[in-house]
Amino acid sequence: MHASFLRRISLLAVGALLAAAWFAFAQPAADTSLTSPRETMRVFLEAFATESGQPDLNAAASCLDLGDLPFPVRARQGRNLANELKHVIDRLELVEFDAIPDDSELEQWVFSEELSVPIVLAPDSDGRWLFDRSTVAAITALYQETSERTVVEGVEEAPVTAAIWLRDRVPESLRSGGFILYPWQWLALPILLLLGLLIDRIVVWISYGLLAKPLSGRYDNLDLPGARRILRPTGLLGMAAAWWLGIQWLGLPPQVDAWLDTTLLVLLLLALGRAAFAQIDLLGTALRARAARSENRFQDQLVPFVTKTLKLAVGIFGAVFLIARLGGDVTALLAGLGLSGLAVALAAQDLLKNLFGSITVLLDRPFRVGDWIKIGDVEGVVEDVGFRSTRVRTFYASLITLPNARLIDASVDNYGARQFRRWSTRVQITYDTPPASVDAFCEGIRQLVRDNESMRKDAFEIHLNEFGPHALEIMLYVFFLAPDWSTELRLRHDLALDILRLADRLGVRIAFPTQTIQLEQSSGEPPDA
Repeated sequence: MHASFLRRISLLAVGALLAAAWFAFAQPAADTSLTSPRETMRVFLEAFATESGQPDLNAAASCLDLGDLPFPVRARQGRNLANELKHVIDRLELVEFDAIPDDSELEQWVFSEELSVPIVLAPDSDGRWLFDRSTVAAITALYQETSERTVVEGVEEAPVTAAIWLRDRVPESLRSGGFILYPWQWLALPILLLLGLLIDRIVVWISYGLLAKPLSGRYDNLDLPGARRILRPTGLLGMAAAWWLGIQWLGLPPQVDAWLDTTLLVLLLLALGRAAFAQIDLLGTALRARAARSENRFQDQLVPFVTKTLKLAVGIFGAVFLIARLGGDVTALLAGLGLSGLAVALAAQDLLKNLFGSITVLLDRPFRVGDWIKIGDVEGVVEDVGFRSTRVRTFYASLITLPNARLIDASVDNYGARQFRRWSTRVQITYDTPPASVDAFCEGIRQLVRDNESMRKDAFEIHLNEFGPHALEIMLYVFFLAPDWSTELRLRHDLALDILRLADRLGVRIAFPTQTIQLEQSSGEPPDA
């Protein structure tokens, strides 16, 4: 129940952020119908007369030449300026489309010279007729200049944006003067800062109270501090989102707005990335818990690969998103990468080899996490399989990082994949052991193998095999059913003790290296010279 609740909350939060980001990041689309002063004025005014009753501010902003505005805030500033320009036009005159020229060959057309700055439309470099940059730069001043006028008869006034609505309700004394910003904006910034910190505390308190204990109780491999670490980024995300969305209400000057917007956007993306990483870690926790209950060890290897892939995708998406937001041409970037693909491929060939090596491990499954392997001169237990490398813990406790590129054409000796583990050794008994005792001793060892449930019954060899320099050598060739090396050693230990007890019971002595020296007594005469 709680996990389902968490998933719903996460989906709602991500959906809300994506919707807000889409609206905030949407750039005014270039309208191909802006072919004359009349068409531009028609598109501009019709954007405020939609069937839904809500103005299409992006369409209206597309009629403005916003080239002098910083790219990161061009969309938001353009919407506010379009709204203010509509306010100005509504207080000047009733627009008659037939009175506006439909000639695209004009150099410019002046809509009104009644105010301190004329409202002018002119074609841009692409031939689109727009309200020119001098008009755009003066829109806010013209808005203030016409604020005391009433709407002309026959015009329905459009609703204003949140930034304009808030500014118009600030006392007049706080809307004039000030350094860089108006006094009311200076007062609003620390309030917004405190509001973000408060939202952080509230979100953390709610998430800890509602979700931390249920999460830690649901997964055995997740304790309460771990659950809180996963939930902590939700507060940071709420704080960054509050700051970033809040500055859109302040109507800041373009340059200040662009600087704050970029800074807070980076902070928001970092918080969103950290929250996404936390959700991926939670997914990894759930998958590891499921893998622990499964006998399929492939899942143990797949979980870290999936989580790392998702985190890499989040990082790439965030980087591309930020580049696009700052005005970079992502399409041109991808095209440039295509043109320089050969150079990139040559520079990144080792990286690609390692990536293909990790894919080979996942698809061919030559080994899994926990297997005892030997690749060339590298031998040990696999601890982790990553994008670039595989980490192997040796039996002398060191950690070897093996590039995955070596796995593409390397011979992998996987001791961990063995169903049975072989023990080939020799039991040495003394030369004075009677043949009957030798035969009884060998048969007794065979019976020990038959009676042991952890040993292979269809493939073992126990015979008198060699006459050694100091002992009769009995070949012991057996297989243990052991999942790991530790179990194998324990089974060897038990069988060796059983063999010693059998030898003691039969009176057979285990041999050890001995030498017999024979001295021959001479006649006492010196040898011939």
